[in-house]
Amino acid sequence: MGTAGWGIPSRYKDLFPGSGAHLERYSGRLAGVEINSSFYKPHRRETYERWTHSVPEDFRFCVKIPRAVTHEHRLADCEDLIGAFLGQAGGLGRKLAVLLVQLPPSLSFEPRVTEEFFGLLRKQTGSKIACEPRHASWFEQDADALLTGFRVARVAA
Repeated sequence: MGTAGWGIPSRYKDLFPGSGAHLERYSGRLAGVEINSSFYKPHRRETYERWTHSVPEDFRFCVKIPRAVTHEHRLADCEDLIGAFLGQAGGLGRKLAVLLVQLPPSLSFEPRVTEEFFGLLRKQTGSKIACEPRHASWFEQDADALLTGFRVARVAA
């Protein structure tokens, strides 16, 4: 169990171990975290490597796919973006547990685009994939079948 980000509000600081960087202190209390900042900006592979070395062996990360992929390219024509992102996030090694694909509310389910995107993603990673759709069309039977076929868990916003 974890949260989105590892910032520790000052009113809770006494509940976490007293030494180390925020992530180290956070990982002393919780077993996982969502890296939300990857949605807004890329991180160097070395940054991900530093994070993985600062947490216990059983700690896990969920990393949000960049908005350039989900909101700007809307899942289409993004092979280079996905490759670059996975190369960076690969610095987490086996501590990378889940990739989170958070979709904009305006993005409706399009079978061809969805199949190409998740096919590409599945081909390039063995990590678990979670999809957080926000358009009602993603909750229909066709979308369910396609996501299930690619072993993608759908999560509610």
